[in-house]
Amino acid sequence: MEKVLKEYFLLKTNFSITIANNKLLEKFIARLAKYSFFEKNATKFYNKKHRDILDFLEINLSDFLSSYKYKKNSINDESKVKIFSLWLQGYELAPELVKRTIDSQKEYANKFGYEYILLDQNNLDKYIDLPEHIVGKYNENKIDFIKYSDIIRTVLVSKYGGTWLDATIYIDGVEKLNYLDGDFYTIRASGKEKYPKYVANGRWALFCLSEKKEGIVCDFLKKIQFEYFEKFDYPIDYFLIDYLMELGYKTNIDVRKEIDGVSYNNKNLYYLVDNFSNIYNEKEWKEILEDTRIFKCSYKVSVNNIKDSFYYRLLERRL
Repeated sequence: MEKVLKEYFLLKTNFSITIANNKLLEKFIARLAKYSFFEKNATKFYNKKHRDILDFLEINLSDFLSSYKYKKNSINDESKVKIFSLWLQGYELAPELVKRTIDSQKEYANKFGYEYILLDQNNLDKYIDLPEHIVGKYNENKIDFIKYSDIIRTVLVSKYGGTWLDATIYIDGVEKLNYLDGDFYTIRASGKEKYPKYVANGRWALFCLSEKKEGIVCDFLKKIQFEYFEKFDYPIDYFLIDYLMELGYKTNIDVRKEIDGVSYNNKNLYYLVDNFSNIYNEKEWKEILEDTRIFKCSYKVSVNNIKDSFYYRLLERRL
């Protein structure tokens, strides 16, 4: 209860009573939304929550949104295309599952000619130089690691071009995924929710993000995050970057074109994590691989690691 009240007063003080009330109410809505009879009410609530946050952000970031200009990069970069990931504590201190997912990314990169760069707290400064106010607020614990990582990924992809993969993404590396080499790519796949819990609503998943060097999407996201944390000390929501992406989608026709240009893909993105404890089924796995090659995993879920389960075979490199 103390944590809930602290969060409530932080949101009320830094943003508005409406934002704070929504967050408090969401804790009850989330529990009730699993019942089918409550789905209509959950839909109304989340539509209101998204609208309230977006209205607040659009008003408070109006100067940035009205003045944002994008200068297209006309330089042809011939350097090796990069794939970035991040585990701040370093590979050796990662959980076994994360080591395996990182290994799958590295194997894919090596097989198809990418430069794979795993970032950690020791080499991060070699690749990017973040503004003082961002680093300062991170060191003061005002920006948490998730939001810091959101900033890092957009800065990296904007500066170098290439692909960002969260460390918990497993790639099946049998074939080359050509969509990672396009002008812009993110995973466009709907989840299981029957109500609009997430503002992205299946249009993007920024734990997998590809773009050409100095592309408009990452340029916009990078700059609007810098602007946001100039104005505010704390994130308005856990999914702050998705709300900022929605502002780009809503207010900038070129950002919207890039997002709308991505076709639906990797629709079984969560198949592995949902089936970790199930016995491996070769026929079913082959069917999944027909339209999904990228899988979002988690080391935080409870797993029954029995022999020949999907989880067991993933760690044993037998998928």
